[in-house]
Amino acid sequence: MRNLAVAGRIPWKKLLVTRSQWLRIASIMRAETHVMDVVIVAVLSAFPNRIGEFLYTRFLHRFGEGAAYEDSYTRHALTAVGSVARIAAVCYFVDTLEVVFEVAGLKHPKWDVSTLIAKVLYSTWACLKVRQYKRGFFEAIFDHTPEQMSKGRRGNVGIWDKISDFFLFGVLSAVWIDILKIKVGKGLSSIFALGGAGTFVITLASQDLAKRVLNGLSLAGSDAFYVGDSIMLGDGTSGIVRKMGWLSTEIQGFDELVTTIPNTQLSDVRISNKSRMKFSRVKQNLHFRYLDLDKIPGLVDEIKGEIAKSCPKVVTDGSHTFRVRFVDYAADHVVVLVDCRLRNPPSGEKYYEARQGVLEAIARAVKRKGVQFALSTEISLES
Repeated sequence: MRNLAVAGRIPWKKLLVTRSQWLRIASIMRAETHVMDVVIVAVLSAFPNRIGEFLYTRFLHRFGEGAAYEDSYTRHALTAVGSVARIAAVCYFVDTLEVVFEVAGLKHPKWDVSTLIAKVLYSTWACLKVRQYKRGFFEAIFDHTPEQMSKGRRGNVGIWDKISDFFLFGVLSAVWIDILKIKVGKGLSSIFALGGAGTFVITLASQDLAKRVLNGLSLAGSDAFYVGDSIMLGDGTSGIVRKMGWLSTEIQGFDELVTTIPNTQLSDVRISNKSRMKFSRVKQNLHFRYLDLDKIPGLVDEIKGEIAKSCPKVVTDGSHTFRVRFVDYAADHVVVLVDCRLRNPPSGEKYYEARQGVLEAIARAVKRKGVQFALSTEISLES
């Protein structure tokens, strides 16, 4: 390696900083920076929450109306200050490296890299902070309450949130281009200067992508469903909505299988939202022996009375169907229909608890009347 350096193949001398250069670097850093600034940046970047908790406990807690520090505005403010301080620390470090490289002759004097990095970091941080708090702003505007959600306000929040994302990242891209002074060179210009065939190919390739994005915005604005809803599609797909993205939506089935569906398909399919339903149905076809035929009229009244007495979720005021009737003769059994409505959406634990209550009420009524099911025939269950 030493012989190669002597031969001039590896410029080792350019990578070495002499003592006089180190002294010059130290002189420049002393002139350009202040010790107090460095100390403040270091402390704020390392201990923002400890400083905030101290200030809140000693002085600012009276303005927090008894809230804990974790829920106070002081914490949010000091967290932001800590982020800015860490960016400043990175900029100080890059500035120091720039001075070292410039004194060592490894950097052109006109290249102001540290300033470019500082502008990029601060503009990106500002964009991300605005994105973090803007959804709460939209929710406050649209009065994000359960009553307003039923009127589609939640969908409005979603669509404005996504549109503002487009706007924010578009502005950030323009700021980056302005900071970095990006210019379209001949190579890139030649790529954009494609003929008719190239333009046609690009148009076809981007058409589906644009349709998915627009359908994603349309779904968010239509308020047909949102994350956490239990839905059923016209093709039989059903489950819980786990994610609504720009291009696709993820539905987790009740068997835990996650299905990703392009937004272009969701725009043309029927969607049933079970979570929006206020009522659900329990329907039972009960099969009994012909030997108990004379007990069936009394059994019908007994089942209906027991359900009404012991199942508070069943609607019995006449506004919805509540029917227990002897409805059919079959080859080896008679059929009693139980058809009622519950004050629950047709999904979740509350629905199955209420459904179980109806089945238990039927079992108690059948046992009291001394009637037996026709076990030779499969009992069909439908909900």
